[in-house]
Amino acid sequence: MDLRPHLRWNGDSFTCPEVLVRRLNDGTELRGRIVETEAYLGPEDEAAHSRGGRQTPRNRGMFMKPGTLYVYLIYGMYFCMNVSSRGDGACVLLRALEPLGGLETMRQLRSTYRKGSASRALKDRELCSGPSKLCQALAIDKSFDQRDLTEDKAVWLEHSPPGPREPAVVAAARVGIGNAGEWAQKPLRFYLQGSPWVSVVDRVAEQGTQV
Repeated sequence: MDLRPHLRWNGDSFTCPEVLVRRLNDGTELRGRIVETEAYLGPEDEAAHSRGGRQTPRNRGMFMKPGTLYVYLIYGMYFCMNVSSRGDGACVLLRALEPLGGLETMRQLRSTYRKGSASRALKDRELCSGPSKLCQALAIDKSFDQRDLTEDKAVWLEHSPPGPREPAVVAAARVGIGNAGEWAQKPLRFYLQGSPWVSVVDRVAEQGTQV
C-alpha cells in the first residue's frame, strides 16, 4: 500500500482519495476522506525521523511493511499518525481529513483535549484540519503505533466513490520543518485545491497547479 500516488506523486494523476475509518469500542464508526498528506522519503530525507537510516524503538513502524502505522507524540501531549510507504524509513503523514461520518462524536473527542475556549462549539472544518486534530477526533494514540491498516479491526482505509471530476492536487513545501535545510522547501506536501478541510493553504504553490 502506498498513499503517495493518491495525492499526485512524481506526476501520477490523482485518483480517488482514500477514506480513513475508525471503529470505536462501542461500535461507532468515524469516517474522513484524506485531503492532505506529507511524504517523508526515508534515510536521505533530512526532515524524516529515519534520516541517515537510523532505526529506534520509536520509529520502528517506518521500517515495517507498507500500510503499517507510525504514531508518535509531539510536544509531550499530541499525536501524529503516519503510514509506512515504499522503501525502508519512508512514510506518509496524514495531515487533514474531510469529516464524513460520526461528526458529533469527533466534536466530543476533540473537546476533551482542547485548551482555553472549550465552551465554543467546534465548526466541522475545525475537526480534522491538522495532524494532531485528526488524531484527537478519531481517538488515535500511541497504542495504534505499528498496527497494520490492512488487517486491523479498529482502523482501516476504504476507497472513496469517484466524484464528477478529479480535483487538482497542490504540491507545496511541508509544514514546520524549517531546520531541515534544502529539504524544508521540497514540494512534498500534497492537498486538494479548494478543499475547506485543508490545514494550511499555500497560494504561491497553487499558482503553479494545473486544474
